[in-house]
Amino acid sequence: MHRILLFLGITSLLAILWFTYQETGIYYLSSLIERPRLPEHAHWKPSGLYGHGLGIIGSSMLILLFLYSVRKRFRVFHGWGKLPTWLNYHIFLGIAGPILITFHTAFKFGGLVSISYWSMIAVMVSGFIGRYIYVKIPRQLSGVELSLSDVRQERSKLLSIMKDEYGLNTEHLLLIDEFSNSTKLKERGLAGYFSFLYMDLVGWFQYHVLIKKIIKAVNIPPEKEKELKYLVKKDVQLSRQIAFWDAAHTLFHYWHVIHKPFAYTMIVIMIIHIGVTVTLGYTWIF
Repeated sequence: MHRILLFLGITSLLAILWFTYQETGIYYLSSLIERPRLPEHAHWKPSGLYGHGLGIIGSSMLILLFLYSVRKRFRVFHGWGKLPTWLNYHIFLGIAGPILITFHTAFKFGGLVSISYWSMIAVMVSGFIGRYIYVKIPRQLSGVELSLSDVRQERSKLLSIMKDEYGLNTEHLLLIDEFSNSTKLKERGLAGYFSFLYMDLVGWFQYHVLIKKIIKAVNIPPEKEKELKYLVKKDVQLSRQIAFWDAAHTLFHYWHVIHKPFAYTMIVIMIIHIGVTVTLGYTWIF
C-alpha cells in the first residue's frame, strides 16, 4: 500500500512540475526587472495564485517531515508501520517540499527568509548523506539495528554456504575479502567514508570481473550463477559494514549534530514567515 501512495505522490509532484513548466514558459528565465510586465507574473509570483499555492504545499510537506521523528522517538507510535516505510516518505517529502518551495520563491532569495531557504537546502543535501550512512548500518526489515555479533554470524553463514554448496576455496574467499577492502576501511576510520563512497561508485565493473573469475574457477551450472552472485555481493557488503562499524556510528552521530540545527532553523523561520504573511493579509484562496 505504501508503495502505491509513494507512486501517487511522485506522480502528483511530476504533474505539478509539468503544469508549472507548461504555464510559466520563460517566466523563471526572465530577469527580475522584466517579470512584473509578463502576463504570467500575476499567477506565478510568490503571492500569486499558483506561486502561493506551491509555497503552501511545499511548506506543508516540510512540516510533515517531522512526523518521522515523532514515530521514531515516541514509544506509543512504534506500532504505526515499519520505520523504513516512514523513512521513505520522509525522504520523498524532503525532496518534493524544497522543489515546490523553490518555485514558490520564483528563484528570488533575500532577507530573513533566505536563511530558512538555504537551511532547507542544507537539510535536503545532508539528508542524502545521512541516508547513505544509514544504509551502511545493518538493520532488520523492521528498521531495528542489528548488533555487530549478529552481522558477523550472518557473514559466517554466508561463507559456509559458499564453501559447502558452491565449492569456493580459501583462495576464492581471499579474493572476495581483498575486493571488499575491509582492512583498509577499518584502518582509515572516519576517512573510510570516502573510501566507501569511491568503492560504491567505481566498484561495479571490478565486481563483475571478480564474479566472472570465480564462476569460471568453480565451474558451477548457469542456473546457480545468480545465487552465487548474490552471495558474493552480500558477503562484500557485510564485510565492509563490519569494518566500517565504529566509523559509521560516529559519522551518524556527527551527521545528527549538523542536520538537526538546520532543520530547526528552517522550520522556525518558515513559521515566522507564514505568520507575517498571514498578518499582512496574504491568505491565498481562502
